[in-house]
Amino acid sequence: MNILVIDPKTVCVEKSEVYQAEQLDKLGMEVVLVDLRDAYAFGGGLHCCTADVYREGTLKDYFPKQ
Repeated sequence: MNILVIDPKTVCVEKSEVYQAEQLDKLGMEVVLVDLRDAYAFGGGLHCCTADVYREGTLKDYFPKQ
């Protein structure tokens, strides 16, 4: 499920994901449809496109052998 959760009752779903939107609606969620299909070609949906890029704390290299 590649969605963006706004609050406990509201989620954003890519508008082509009809079945997913219907299921979330049946579960009582407020579903906001977003036209973001073109982003899939670049390797991401709603969740990936909205991931945090700022992290607190010290810089850590997770790939030290590259």
